[in-house]
Amino acid sequence: MYKSLQELVNATTELAALPATTLKLLELLDEPAVAADQVLNIISKDPSLTANLLKLCNSAYYGVRRQVGSVKEALILLGNQTVVTLAFATSMGDILRGKLASYGLAKDEMWHHALATALAAGFLTEQTGRKELKDRAFTSGLVHDIGKLLLDGPLSQQAEQLPAGAHGLALTEAERKILGFDHCEAGAALATAWHFPPVLATAIFHHHRPDAAKEHGEMVRAVYVANLVAESLGLGKGAGPPVSLEEQEDLGRQGFPDDVIARLTQSLGQELDDLLSALGQPV
Repeated sequence: MYKSLQELVNATTELAALPATTLKLLELLDEPAVAADQVLNIISKDPSLTANLLKLCNSAYYGVRRQVGSVKEALILLGNQTVVTLAFATSMGDILRGKLASYGLAKDEMWHHALATALAAGFLTEQTGRKELKDRAFTSGLVHDIGKLLLDGPLSQQAEQLPAGAHGLALTEAERKILGFDHCEAGAALATAWHFPPVLATAIFHHHRPDAAKEHGEMVRAVYVANLVAESLGLGKGAGPPVSLEEQEDLGRQGFPDDVIARLTQSLGQELDDLLSALGQPV
């Protein structure tokens, strides 16, 4: 048993550092006025990142009316901050695509759920008149479950295992019972170690308890609802758990209109399929 999350972060050598390109993009995520030449300088040096970024830019999610053929075009059509967000998402793909046996997640399942939650969080902020938060909501949704990366190994070493199909608060309670901390706490610790912007660490920490967030409440609520909708639709792993009566009531308290939630529920599965197809990945 690890005495503290910091001890666990320090001991998990395979997660000790992010790739250099990801770190550079991370520095730009919190800059309100990112210069185009800064973005070009980072992305253009990574051919694989450039190729996957252009696939994302040409996906239906951003609805660009003509084919984006270069990073420079993407910067003009979508804006510098949006391109940084998408490049960061692309660079996180390899980190989030691994198998997490303790959580019953096969390869790519966490990545698919992360993308679904990112899409949903971006949709919620945009549809409720906060379009300026869309990029940050997308990023927050993408990384909300990174704590599972940190806890998967320690959980596999315990005699007691997580109950099959556990999600939401039941999952966090099981994690704390076995290890002494949950994936929300672990994710926030990892986000701090990786120097994520504070808003991302806050969204990660509170994504199962939005009412406890004292800062960035709108962002946290968007990620909470996005995660719950993605889980209920089974996006990322098999058939999803049904939304409980308590969760349904809680959804209504988060400030998102019923018609927005309904449209999200109807469209999210197809949006994820379209995004994965654009990326050339199996749906």
